[in-house]
Amino acid sequence: MACNLHSSHIYFDGHLPLHKRPVRLGRLQSCLRDLIKIQTKHPKGLALSNSHYVSSSPLTSSQLFDSSHSLPSSLHGLPAPPFLVPAVLDELSQTKYASITEVVPGEADTFCAKATKDEGGMILTSDSDMLVYDIGDKNAVVFFTGLEIYEDPDTTRVSSVLKANVYPTAQVAKRLEVPSLLLLAYHCQSDPTLSLSQARRRMLQPVQDASLWQCFKEAYAIKDLDGISSAQSIGIGQRSLLDPRLSELILQLFAAPGNGAINIYLPFLIDDPSRASAWYVSSFIRQIIYDLIAARAATIQASLPLPTIVEFSRRGLRTVPSIVSPLPSSDPIAEQKYICDIHTLSFRLRDAKARFRTISTMFQYRIFALRESYRWYIINSKNPPSRKSIAPTMTGHVGSLVQWEDIHLDAQVCSVLYALRMVKQCLGYITVEKLGREGILELQDTLEDLPPLSWLLPSSVELRKFADEEKIEVPQIVSYVMLFEEAEDHSEDSSDIEAIGKAAC
Repeated sequence: MACNLHSSHIYFDGHLPLHKRPVRLGRLQSCLRDLIKIQTKHPKGLALSNSHYVSSSPLTSSQLFDSSHSLPSSLHGLPAPPFLVPAVLDELSQTKYASITEVVPGEADTFCAKATKDEGGMILTSDSDMLVYDIGDKNAVVFFTGLEIYEDPDTTRVSSVLKANVYPTAQVAKRLEVPSLLLLAYHCQSDPTLSLSQARRRMLQPVQDASLWQCFKEAYAIKDLDGISSAQSIGIGQRSLLDPRLSELILQLFAAPGNGAINIYLPFLIDDPSRASAWYVSSFIRQIIYDLIAARAATIQASLPLPTIVEFSRRGLRTVPSIVSPLPSSDPIAEQKYICDIHTLSFRLRDAKARFRTISTMFQYRIFALRESYRWYIINSKNPPSRKSIAPTMTGHVGSLVQWEDIHLDAQVCSVLYALRMVKQCLGYITVEKLGREGILELQDTLEDLPPLSWLLPSSVELRKFADEEKIEVPQIVSYVMLFEEAEDHSEDSSDIEAIGKAAC
């Protein structure tokens, strides 16, 4: 579909300031409340009948913006897909837009505003804050929600037309008879009970709190961004497509070394809120990520104290911080465990690949993720998923009612696959030759064929299609995932590790 539009920049947040912490925690808690409401309303599961979500083919581009394709009633109020941004980044990295896509070392808003003011054009966004920036007299903002694609009756020209509501910010301010939208937005935020006309009248009066007004102005000021590229000095590069959370993690560590706690806000998973968070099953893999980054930091800033990682995620019915301590590389025992963990992860991955070498890598990694999830249940003496739940996670044949057990297992698989993606990106960032760590190159080689997240986490429609095409043998997979004893599994891993890396676990 030709729209006669030219894209010059695609920006993603790569680091959010500390003052956004209450907002981020509030959003995570709001998502949890929404999920609890949905489970309370639909305790047996989510019904998907009479929906395109169980149709035989994916949506077309026109249907994406067609309001008649509404969500099933059971999905109303469901939190947004947790890995939408990373999946979009993976897809963009494989298109002609890769060269203009950036995960910036800061908030994307300012980068969008500056590029538009300097170069001219329109900002396509879902963030209404963009209306407040001074982007120039002839430039405009367009919202995703205002986009619409419809079929053109004159099919001799184009098959479809893209329509959008355009907001030229200077003209909007002129029509509202205000000098700019910045002061208007300040009064609306300071007192949300004000009507638009009341806020306009208040603009005629002196600002009561000059310090708050100054802070508000600074938040929306278009700064010189040349000095913000601290990412370049730590080896990320402004053109990098690091996962936003990994980017933020690294930027915190190197932009302000020695400051102690480094915060990471894990994506909100759509799991069963009455059970332990689905993030627990990938804790072992995430620990390796933090150890890798800490080891990298130690090679640059050996005299500084080891950072503490603070993960924010669901625990029970609350979103709370959990402290994760990276292993100190100077401790021989910690060093030994660090090496052992890397070998263990490599072995488990290669074992899954070797046993299912005839199927695609996407299914190999999903099988690994299923086995890691099942392993977590066994190790923690919890009732593991049933055979009935494992099958749809591999085939996409979910039926018209998706039970919460299935939803939770799928979230656990997603958490493992996302953690593997972060490990791969982390290994690509660090300079492995300088670290001198056993097994790191082996792990990097093992993860070389990890597919993009958009392929690892297909929709149920796509997964069903892929499984049917590859004639996935579910009984064989279920047996591999389920039929092992905890002690035997550990001894198997340990013996293989000793043979490969001579690491005493």
